Amino acid sequence: MKIVLFLNKDLEANIAFNLLKPALLKHRVRIYYSDTVGNPNNKPSDLIKLEYFEKGFLFNELPKFIHKKNIEHTFEFFDSSFHTFPFEKSPNVNSIEFINEMKSFSPDLFISIRFGKIFKNEIIQIPKNGLINLHSAILPDYRGIMGTLHALKDENNKIGCTLHTIPNSGIDTGEIIEIAKIDVDREKSLFWNIVLLYPLGTELILKNLKIIEGNNFLKTEKQNLEKGNYFSLPNKSDFEQIKGLGMEIISPKDYLNILTSFVFKNLSKIEFQQLQKYVQNGFGNLKE
Repeated sequence: MKIVLFLNKDLEANIAFNLLKPALLKHRVRIYYSDTVGNPNNKPSDLIKLEYFEKGFLFNELPKFIHKKNIEHTFEFFDSSFHTFPFEKSPNVNSIEFINEMKSFSPDLFISIRFGKIFKNEIIQIPKNGLINLHSAILPDYRGIMGTLHALKDENNKIGCTLHTIPNSGIDTGEIIEIAKIDVDREKSLFWNIVLLYPLGTELILKNLKIIEGNNFLKTEKQNLEKGNYFSLPNKSDFEQIKGLGMEIISPKDYLNILTSFVFKNLSKIEFQQLQKYVQNGFGNLKE
């Protein structure tokens, strides 16, 4: 099949791609990425810190550590070394030029993961099997940006991710394909709880990709759009409420855990200690 991935250039989408990669290798794939989600202005300090470790530290600082320590890994980063598929910053996805480019490519499927732009009707109609999106919260309860933050604020015991269709320009209003849930771990940070949704979500994508490959239709269920809420970019108060529940937004320990679980899986004891120190220094320097 011809598949176009629309991703955000951040840790979560980068992890999702690496988990999907073995299955994608038998397809013809193009990747377009965004590097922002929501209004980039007036972001609260907690969100800026979170995004730094999802993007800036990951793609600017971590490669220096890898090169200096000669760390071996199989994780493919969204940086200049990326080579498996065509990979470029997304143009205006709703422009005539891009629409014509996609019509020429004649894709079978669009897959969106954390993509920061809104698709309009004309581009959505191009892929033969439609456009599916992985949303890192449970629909219809938590539409919009960082729904899991709001689920944690509501003191839910479970969080989840939703694979759904995007049939029009509505935001997170498409039909639900499948939802996966995990227990909240309140001993861990907001960051850790969000990242752990993506391995779940990629399993949903892989499962339904096989259905499409078999020329079968996906089973979907319409959302009750009278339920739930839409959330825009979180503000300072949202993060303070999370901290008021005794949870950290992001911690060196949780960040290191994610890196060693998904990025560097076979570090020696010495390499682990070196990475631990590097991460701790990164958090310390940011405080300054």
